[in-house]
Amino acid sequence: MQKERVFKKRYVFIPALFIVLMIAWVIHFLTFPVGHDLYKTVKVNNLVTLYVTQASAGAMTSFSYHYYLYDATKSEADFMAHIDDQRAFMVTSDSKATATANNDHLYLRVRDDIFSFNNGSYKIIVHLDAAPY
Repeated sequence: MQKERVFKKRYVFIPALFIVLMIAWVIHFLTFPVGHDLYKTVKVNNLVTLYVTQASAGAMTSFSYHYYLYDATKSEADFMAHIDDQRAFMVTSDSKATATANNDHLYLRVRDDIFSFNNGSYKIIVHLDAAPY
């Protein structure tokens, strides 16, 4: 009886495989990629351009619209290449939100949910007209 194993290898392999698959599944869903498509651009002044992207996290989620302020001397392709390094100053679900620029001021009109808003790192004045209807 001293040479008998307590556990057989095949009985340990199945639960260990199940645990590894569960960990891989959790990591996959915590780090899922968000697809961004360029939706709109508005030139605010010679230093800053507003980029609006339409973001989708998959088939079961609705679109969200991310607003970024980015260096106007750089191209759209450069912005899209570095979009993961940028932080959106506003995220909304309103596809019909308007953005206009006048005298270095940015005017935003949103008529749906705003998920986050931060005035951004560029020194421009943002006027936000928001309502839930």
